[in-house]
This record gives sequence, C-alpha cells and structure tokens, in this order.
Amino acid sequence: MNRLKGILYTIIGWLACLGWRRSAATKRILIVRIDEIGDYMLWRPFLHEIITADQYRGYEFHFCGNKSWKSLFDTFDADIITQSFWMDKIRFKKEMSYRYRFLRNCYQQHYAVVINPTFSRDKRYDDSIVKATRAAEKIGMKANTESIQPYELGYDAHLYTRLFDHPEKPLFEFIRNRMFTEFVTGQPSQIGNIKIDSKRLPTISFTIPEKYFVVFPGSRSATRIWPAENFARVAQYLFEQYGWTAIVAGTKTDALYIDAFCNQYPNPVSNLAGKTSLPEMLSLLKNAQCLVSVDTGSVHLAAAVGCTVFGIFNGSQYKRFAPYPKEIAGNIYPIYPDDVELELQNNNLVKQKYEFVVRVPYASVKAEKVILAIYQHFAQ
Repeated sequence: MNRLKGILYTIIGWLACLGWRRSAATKRILIVRIDEIGDYMLWRPFLHEIITADQYRGYEFHFCGNKSWKSLFDTFDADIITQSFWMDKIRFKKEMSYRYRFLRNCYQQHYAVVINPTFSRDKRYDDSIVKATRAAEKIGMKANTESIQPYELGYDAHLYTRLFDHPEKPLFEFIRNRMFTEFVTGQPSQIGNIKIDSKRLPTISFTIPEKYFVVFPGSRSATRIWPAENFARVAQYLFEQYGWTAIVAGTKTDALYIDAFCNQYPNPVSNLAGKTSLPEMLSLLKNAQCLVSVDTGSVHLAAAVGCTVFGIFNGSQYKRFAPYPKEIAGNIYPIYPDDVELELQNNNLVKQKYEFVVRVPYASVKAEKVILAIYQHFAQ
C-alpha cells in the first residue's frame, strides 16, 4: 500500500509541473521548513544569516512552513520574508487535489534557488516540494535514512545540486543547523543559542498565579506518553515543597492526557489547554519556575525563553535533541530510564542503538527520579 501511495504522489508531482508556461526565471529563493515545532525552534535563529548572506543580495525570499507553528513565525520572523505559504501536512498527505495545487504553486513561482535545511528529509513532503520547484540550484543536507523506506533509498541521488554532509554522529541539531548555515553562506555563524527576542513576546491576557510551574502531559505521538499518575506525583512534590501552583498546558488534542492529570492531581490547578497560542505559551514558560514535560516541542520552546526543564526521555535520537549542550541551554535536564542511562555511557552502543527512535516505554522513567532531579537543581 505504501508503495502504491508513493507512486501516486510521484504522479501528482509530475502533473503539477506540466501545462502552462512559467514566468521568466526570477531572483527568488524558497526556504522549505515543514517539520515540527522543536525542529523549527532549533533552526530559526539562522534564518536571518541566510537571508542576509552576501551572495543573495537582491534576491526575494519566500518561505514554506508547517501551519502548526505559523503563529511563531508570524511573531518572530515574518518581517524578514517577502512571502510565506503554509502546509497542512494532513491534507497534503490525504487530499490529492490539495497536494497538486500546493506543488503547482511551487512550480509556477519559478524559483532560482531552493534551500531545504532539514536533516530528516522526506520524499513525500519537503523533497517533493524541492523537486516541484525545478530550481536551477537546490541546496540541502545529506539526509539520515530514518524516514526513508528501504525500497526508496537513493531516490534523491540527483535531486540536489549541493548537499551538506557532516559524518559525525550523534550531533546536536542546533550545531548541525549552524554548520549547514555556514555551508550555505560561506561565512562563520555568529549564532550561539536559540534564545528569542523577549521584547516580541505577547502579554499574557489571562490571570495566572504569582509562582507556578507548567505541566505538559500530552504529545502528538501516543508512544511518548508518561503516565498521568507520574505527572501528578511530581506536581504534588512541587506544590508541597515550594507552594507553586500547577498550570497544565497543551493543545485540544491532548485533552485525554490533560484530563487524566487533572483527575489525579488533588491540589489547585489551572487548565490552559487549548487556550494559549504558541507565542503566549512562550510568555507563560518565560515566567514559570519550571516545566515538566515529555520529549516534545514544549522542551525547545522552554529552552528558547530560559525556562528550567525537567524532561522525560527514552533515549531516542540521543544527543540530537537532548541533552542540550550547556553553552546552548544550561538548564535543560533530561531524565532517562535507569537501564537506558547506563547504556548511554557507552558511545559505541549509542551509535548502534540510539541514533534513531527506540521503543523503550517512557513509563520506564520513575517519578522518583524526576523528583530527585528537581530537588538537586533547586537545592543548588
């Protein structure tokens, strides 16, 4: 079935580039970034350096992004882009008419250059956009193979004109993004962390406690869920030890996990699920005492505003998204299952077993281990 879908997607992409003539080639550059919130947060500081590179003076920059984090882009980055358009990834996958129109628009723009700064490239998403542009220059990374089906290996052999390749693995994503930016611009990057401009943060319009911590119990991936009773035990410790009020946050799709937490937590709690935009979430995290969350985009949002994070991880993609190097964010504390933590001390085993996603249950992390990490941090 997946092969048949792949063939259908290829046909749609081919059809999108047929028919009417395009306008004459223009000095336009398209940047494609359609992965998730955390990926965007670890890359967005470099956008300005690419746009202001000497070799691209006089070019008009367009941006193709994932609509799930459009509000972040509009708040922090829209003013440096001439035009942006936004992908609904579910529709792009399921609705062939939507997919055709999206790719058709990319083709008709007649971009001179397309830049795809994504390491985990995907034939059916970002690479299909790159291909549809028919740009003379196409710049990307040599992709990892995690999201590529075995029968699709090598599909991109001639797709890009320039590929950045850094063989060292594991490598923290921010550092890889910095190296890719230097590859594109030909200049040393001046970016050292992912901190956002706090002056652009929106004012929180709702009432919040004076001192609070944020609990983020949901995830778009059901495999990343930590039991609600564990979140409740950690929150109980924070309330009893410090007197802080719990604020539970997430999207409307996290309702199942948020309701489970609220039902198990006996103390005062403010439920803001689905009530905050992503920029408002940044404002909320900036003033929080800490965040308790599973391995999800909330961790990277918190890192961008200097919020202390106690994150539940299972070892997947170790050193790519966590732990954070101290010079990039010094207050992000990933907590792993005991047996995983032991294996992570073996570099050879890390490269063999933990480069990609592993199936270790997040529930293997004990609540007591998270509480101990909290105690050790705040006792300093």
